[in-house]
Amino acid sequence: MTCFLGSMASALADPVELVLRDGSFSISGTLTSFDGEIYQIQSEFGQLTLAADMVVCRGTTCPTLSASPENVALSSDESLNSALLMPLIQSFAEGQGYSYQLSQEMAAQITLFDPKNGEARAVFTISDRNSGGAILDILDDRTNFALTLRAPTQEEQAALKENMFGTLDHPQNSMVLAWQDLYLYSEPSNPNRFITISQLVAMLGEKPGLWPLTASMQYPAFLTGQEDQTQALRQLLRIFDTAQPMPSKSVNTPGRLTVSANQITQDTLVQVSLGCGQLMAPPEIQAPMHPLQAPIYMIAAPKKMQSIARAFWSFLLTPEAQDAVRTLGFISRSPKKTEIHGQSGLLINAILNTDMDMRTEDLRLAVLNLNGYERMSLTFRFLGGTQIMNADSQSNLQFLKRLFVAGYFEGRDVMFVGFSDSQGSADGNVQISLNRARAVRATIATLLDDAPLSNDFEVLGLGEGLPLACNDTAWGQNQNRRVEIWVK
Repeated sequence: MTCFLGSMASALADPVELVLRDGSFSISGTLTSFDGEIYQIQSEFGQLTLAADMVVCRGTTCPTLSASPENVALSSDESLNSALLMPLIQSFAEGQGYSYQLSQEMAAQITLFDPKNGEARAVFTISDRNSGGAILDILDDRTNFALTLRAPTQEEQAALKENMFGTLDHPQNSMVLAWQDLYLYSEPSNPNRFITISQLVAMLGEKPGLWPLTASMQYPAFLTGQEDQTQALRQLLRIFDTAQPMPSKSVNTPGRLTVSANQITQDTLVQVSLGCGQLMAPPEIQAPMHPLQAPIYMIAAPKKMQSIARAFWSFLLTPEAQDAVRTLGFISRSPKKTEIHGQSGLLINAILNTDMDMRTEDLRLAVLNLNGYERMSLTFRFLGGTQIMNADSQSNLQFLKRLFVAGYFEGRDVMFVGFSDSQGSADGNVQISLNRARAVRATIATLLDDAPLSNDFEVLGLGEGLPLACNDTAWGQNQNRRVEIWVK
């Protein structure tokens, strides 16, 4: 931050003149404050605010602009600091043309320098916090950004909403930065290594929860693991009642189920199937996505960002940053295509998950319309029975806008394809899926300053066709209420 050199009292006593850099306008008055980026001046027109990069200050009491480094504080889970956050800061620095240096005294501090004059421009400092601690740092104004392994709880959302300048799901306040796979492990004494999403939801939601019957035995189910990851799994599966008693870790409980973001061992790994049946489909026809992908959230403090913090926030949703996220081993928004007739087994998986009363013509229409197209990994999901995107999809809009601006879709046919869950009538689901596709297309046009999208950008509603998961759980229905981007 820049600062005054000299007496603040003297600065407030004498008038100054602020002049636009092209000389077309000037205003005189008493300088009341300056924070390094914004002048506030009491003039004949009242209190005025002007950005320092737009005006030149003239007068004996104008502040001397001395470059002090901008302090950017981040609170993040320890597992994400070196694996995700620090490399992203380095990628940002390189993209902005800064040189940087890691602190010798503090493991999670990095300073960015202006390569022209060697002056320090910003100091990024990362504090180890679990998700609750990081959110508390935001509420107590101790950090600029909080990186969390789970979404805020209802109580945290209420506290954040009270302190935010808008709703928490506004893209200026929060974003989904990346996703990570969650893995489940059973006890060695439990022979069950295969489970469907429906069985998993039933296990964790029942009182008491029970493993699926195996060898004429059922075990009481207990979910254990790092607290943020167990909460992330419950949020993902839309199971919010966590009032299950937990046995002591020293007790040998065959029904213990451990959640982790790490692939620890294959011996006790529980494979989770997207299929509706009891048996897993062969691996070569599974859907390309891991079924348990938990969002990683970035929350911004409700205060005015300085220039470098603002640029870093904007950088996180660029194709360059998302490519870095993918390189670091996390799931990102980076464009990845899947052919409808490729080895992904998209059609076979859809048939396995299709409700018995679904119209065959829906699947036939999907194949006919999407033949020759490739599906991108970017997906928008919706609240049940509405055209309202869920909070996690808001960041995808900003990323898709950047792809359009970067010319990614030039020379390509683009189709916004809407889908629904199986609730309601088949005809009604086709219509609501079409409306969702139109809504995403219209929103992108608005974000592009109402630039007209060419006729190559079409919309299609396929209703219940091509389900990604069963519709017998809230998780599966959420997976199926979506709009996808297909290109050729």
